[in-house]
Amino acid sequence: MKKFLFVLFTLMLTAFLAACGGSDSSEEASAEDSDQEERTESADESDDQQESEESSNEESSESESTEDVIETEGGVFTAHAKNEEKHTFETGPVVLTIEKVVATSGELNEEGQQFFETDEIDYIQVDISVENTSDEDISFYAGQGTVSTNTGEQIEPDMWLSDHIEGEMMAGTKGSGTMAYVLENSNAEDIESIRLVFDAPLNEDWDTIGEDLDFEIELK
Repeated sequence: MKKFLFVLFTLMLTAFLAACGGSDSSEEASAEDSDQEERTESADESDDQQESEESSNEESSESESTEDVIETEGGVFTAHAKNEEKHTFETGPVVLTIEKVVATSGELNEEGQQFFETDEIDYIQVDISVENTSDEDISFYAGQGTVSTNTGEQIEPDMWLSDHIEGEMMAGTKGSGTMAYVLENSNAEDIESIRLVFDAPLNEDWDTIGEDLDFEIELK
């Protein structure tokens, strides 16, 4: 049950509605000039009404697309800011990719409150993938990255809500997962950027074979 939070964000934001298609005339042409004028006026009015409806639909769609609210078995969750661009970093033989970052708040129902022991939760979701490109076994703990926020919090991943990403990586292997960083002293709606720090990889002799990773990701 602890994984239900992150299933929410496999969905993309609501797409803009497509514009309405053109209308067809079903009446036969008349030879009378007065009838032609009436049809022309009617067509103009129809086009004006269609354009008005399209504009209304587009405005409505834009309004809806700014909201990313989903109701689940645990409550109602709102994604306030996100970055869905892939950010790839290399250190030694390790290639680390931040697939997505989302700042989310949740208003929990009774079931959610029993699980989290609170009625509200704010957290940052970080989707990660990692690869050991070398032909040697190494250690790199992608699931233990530390986050700091523009609101002044420093956070370790919540092990109960996060996926396990294997830190002992055999040669040529890959891993991925979702990490959850629960906000204690700030709100998800105030998150504009995060800084992520990961320790450098180690070889089998526990020697450092790269540099620490330290970077910032903007959310919008």
